[in-house]
Amino acid sequence: MSTVPPTELLKLWDREEMTSEMAIGHMLQNMAKEQTTLEAFQRTLYNLRADIDRLIAHTGLPSSPKGKQQPPKAS
Repeated sequence: MSTVPPTELLKLWDREEMTSEMAIGHMLQNMAKEQTTLEAFQRTLYNLRADIDRLIAHTGLPSSPKGKQQPPKAS
């Protein structure tokens, strides 16, 4: 089952071509997909920061601890 993009979902629901239950189901699917994407971006950002820290340490440049965070836990 594929998800309907939010803009299309709103149009279908507004024209009463989709029940509220179907719209809620699609919204939940969209939210789950967005959560997965967000978690992947957060892991990528954490890894990028770690790579930058290693480069800074290798070159001997001064580092800034500002913005350092732990990666999100996988759900």
